[in-house]
Amino acid sequence: MKTLIFCTSYTDNDPQRYQNWINYYYPKINELGAEQLLLIDDGSKITDLDPKLKVIKAEGPLPDTLESSLNMIHFRDNLGRTALLTYPGWWRSFTFSVKLAQKYSFDKIIHIESDYYVVSQKLIDYLKKIESGWTALWSETYRFPETAIQVICKDAFADLEKFYNKGVEFYQENKFFAEQKLPFTKVEKGFMGDRYGENPNLLPTDIPQNADYVGQITRSRFLPG
Repeated sequence: MKTLIFCTSYTDNDPQRYQNWINYYYPKINELGAEQLLLIDDGSKITDLDPKLKVIKAEGPLPDTLESSLNMIHFRDNLGRTALLTYPGWWRSFTFSVKLAQKYSFDKIIHIESDYYVVSQKLIDYLKKIESGWTALWSETYRFPETAIQVICKDAFADLEKFYNKGVEFYQENKFFAEQKLPFTKVEKGFMGDRYGENPNLLPTDIPQNADYVGQITRSRFLPG
């Protein structure tokens, strides 16, 4: 299946966070069964992260083909997050992934946020093998689907496109968590991982050695090798 991997981005506050994500996942593109690594960006001023990164204006017209396997799709304006339950910048970037998948004939979208790291071969293989539906992992702490790691296959693109078609104003005016609204066909609870980085006093020993993924990891001492 022709596959893209993407994160949403706003680089101005912490550009190194996104460079770390590129450094980790770009060498793993083939291992995850993907052809493309993307950042879908919410109006950042800082876009010169990596010499391999090609910046493309989201407002278009989009190029007919993606010449590079590492691209930033950059929206001109920053929508950001205005409240805990109001984050139109994320929604615009997240839902735009389906338009890119349709434009460039991808069959599968792997969404991994910029502070999340898939660290086990078991989970890498699992993400690669998914061929249908809309799958999310699980946050044991919050007891809800972990939207920072999702796989959306072509048979679920129409469902994602419905969220895109609601438009930016909808996400500016309505308040809710994505975890409560996205129509996952499967929530996979069989992998070890959580939002460990939320703990301000986190120690390396607090992360289970058998973790399959680690979340909200931005401090360099906790980044996987």
